[in-house]
This record gives sequence, C-alpha cells and structure tokens, in this order.
Amino acid sequence: MPHLIIEHKTDLDAEALCRDLHHAAMGLDALPTGGIRTRSYPCDTALVGDGAPENGFVYVTVRLGAGRSDDLRREIGDTLFKVLTDWAAPAFADNRPLSLGLEVQEITPGTTWKQNNIHRILKDKT
Repeated sequence: MPHLIIEHKTDLDAEALCRDLHHAAMGLDALPTGGIRTRSYPCDTALVGDGAPENGFVYVTVRLGAGRSDDLRREIGDTLFKVLTDWAAPAFADNRPLSLGLEVQEITPGTTWKQNNIHRILKDKT
C-alpha cells in the first residue's frame, strides 16, 4: 500500500495530478514504491456548493497500511496536499470555484488481503 484515490468532477483534467501525486508518493521514504496505486475517478454526477455547474472539486483519499505514526501520516498528507494545491493554483488564480480535500486513512489490519510481486521485481531491477 498506499492507495491514492482521486475523485473529481468530470470537467477537470486530472491526468497530470494523478501522475504528480504518484511521483510525489514515490519520493516519500515511508511509502514503498512497489505498493503505490494511484487512480482517478471522474464523477459523472456531482453537485458542489450551490450546485452551479462551474463549481469543481477534487478529493484525494490516501489509504495506508497500519503502523505509521500520526506525525508520519501528517507528513505524508502535507506533502501530497502541496502537490494538490500546486496543481490547482491556476484555477484559484483565475478565481474558478474549486473545492479541494485530502484525507489520510489507515487500513485496519486483519481485514485486508494482498498478493504482490512488484516489490520483488523492482528490487531485482536494481
């Protein structure tokens, strides 16, 4: 793990955001590169604020395996939120209505199942 899940209105181009968040996560020592999964879900039906069609939103959920300290989870969140706000800076500069959010969630041990050979493959490449 971690999983970075980006939800956004369909009229926002989140391809660069997806790539930038993924690369930022790869740069964090606390997150194993072989476990990072980043995906983007455009929401076909979404109302934001007063429902005006120009109102946009991006919400990033970061799901992490258990065991990281509060301080480390905050550091991860701060780093990724900076990527999100940098990506959104042009919209805010143009005064386009946009709501941003990021949440770091811890996955409960014992209720998650995994199988992954990517860690080994990446290690074998070095």
